[in-house]
Amino acid sequence: MTIQNLGSKGTAVDILANDVVASTANGSGVDLQGYEGEAAFILSVEAGGSGITYAVHLEESADNSTFTDISGGSFTTTSANTAAFEQIALNISDLKRYVRAVTTVAGGTGAGALNVTAYASKKYTT
Repeated sequence: MTIQNLGSKGTAVDILANDVVASTANGSGVDLQGYEGEAAFILSVEAGGSGITYAVHLEESADNSTFTDISGGSFTTTSANTAAFEQIALNISDLKRYVRAVTTVAGGTGAGALNVTAYASKKYTT
């Protein structure tokens, strides 16, 4: 997938706010109804401590209650005590209305901050 012609329609959407993630957790659902087309979902994570890894993936929901994994919505699991920055492209038009990030922390109690941001195109309105 490629992201084309975002121009002034492009908007940063906070999927998972920047915060220290100490343990496995589900983020809150984010309503993407006002967006369309391809979007860049970007993970930024700092080193979490000795032996700590982070596995982050995206889930979708029609009702912001029952979530399922998004095909192609997983970021690469970080290496122990290593920072990471990664982008995946997904077509919002193919997703259900709500998206959330799920973080799995392994190897102990994490001490690194991470966030997931989408760069998406707002729907055209007249």
